[in-house]
Amino acid sequence: MGRPEKPVNTSGGIATQFARELRELRARAGNPTYREMARSAMFSSSVLSSAASGNRMPSLQVTLAFVAACGGDDEAWRRHWHVATSGYTQPPFGGRKRRPTLFQRRGSAPHPAQLPQRPRGFTGRTAELAWLRSPRDTPLVISGPAGVGKSDLALYYAHSIAAEQTDGQLYADLGGLRHGGGAPPAPAPTDVLDGFLRALGVDDDQLAGTFDHRAGLYRTLLAERRLVVVLDNVQDEQQVRPLLAETTTSTTLLVSRKRLLGLRDVHRLQLTPLPRGDSIAMITTALPHVAVSAGPDCDRLAELCGDLPLALDLALRKIASRPRLTLRRVVEEWRLNGNSADWLTVGDLSLRDSFESAYRTLSAPARELLEQLARTAPGGFDAVTAALDELVEEIADAGLLTHADPYLDGRGVPPPVRDFVLSTAEAGGHDLSALAGPVSA
Repeated sequence: MGRPEKPVNTSGGIATQFARELRELRARAGNPTYREMARSAMFSSSVLSSAASGNRMPSLQVTLAFVAACGGDDEAWRRHWHVATSGYTQPPFGGRKRRPTLFQRRGSAPHPAQLPQRPRGFTGRTAELAWLRSPRDTPLVISGPAGVGKSDLALYYAHSIAAEQTDGQLYADLGGLRHGGGAPPAPAPTDVLDGFLRALGVDDDQLAGTFDHRAGLYRTLLAERRLVVVLDNVQDEQQVRPLLAETTTSTTLLVSRKRLLGLRDVHRLQLTPLPRGDSIAMITTALPHVAVSAGPDCDRLAELCGDLPLALDLALRKIASRPRLTLRRVVEEWRLNGNSADWLTVGDLSLRDSFESAYRTLSAPARELLEQLARTAPGGFDAVTAALDELVEEIADAGLLTHADPYLDGRGVPPPVRDFVLSTAEAGGHDLSALAGPVSA
């Protein structure tokens, strides 16, 4: 037997009557304790007890959780709640007006719009966008090497469906991008979860439960609302597993250099560098003022950038900002100096930073193999042993190769990666453990 329940607050108006009806339902169920009800309700015992206090109207989610724990009729109570809350306003609390609880009315719930800006210069990826748009269960994992355009694809697609996801957009960067040699640590899953719940209008009272209770509430919201969620720069499965839900109404996109093979029941899209035609289209679209044509200089720039969208974007922005810097001059300097990894820097964006965050995660044998691959002409590796194959997988998971065995397909190591690896090796940089900042996708 638990402690006697406090009397219902008789000054709560509609909330008082609703609380009495909830208590009657609980009594018919044999008066289970609130602790017992919390085990199945995905809300804490204090939240459930507050629902039957009469102090304020509980949210629809809390009401239905209370009803389910007492074996009540879900649909009947759903209708009853909507009738009871029509025109209802919260009573004063602590001398101040308290904002309405979650789902006081469907139309009153906030619609977060957290997506970063749409990538305006996005080009290509026709097949990948068609795959994303085909009917399928979510979550969706978009993976691939550093600089291949994973985040841009995810954001472009998320913006394209935002109008259909009428309850809003959620976004979190789980890796932290490196700025000026350092960055804050990756956010903890509990911080991301609580931030999402607050953005969706959940009261602080409902955030007082355990992590599992809050995760259950978040999954309930994904199942009931139409949301698009982008979790960018995912470092490992543990970061996102609590944030994944079975839902036919919301879409969750995970962006990572890794394939996140520890996650079950997800759909995976693995990106590779752009087809050459898309790279050339990206160049000609970005540089119309220099009358770029699909000639040898344009093709050579795409080749030197390894057809990586990030490398192309940085090169094109740098060229566009310097009218006297011709495409031919850039290509010729790269051919002579092999300095693309260092040259591709615009403001606080740097291709070298992106590669360093990947290189830092490699074991010493994987770094040695990557240097050997960088010094080998495309097609120079005819076969690999099982041991080497494991190292190649490690390099690919870090984001410096694709999982398509690029050293065997005739393309070899992408030129920007090769330039970075060789310049790092020449500087004696096999040990980058002193570099600050977390790994980003």
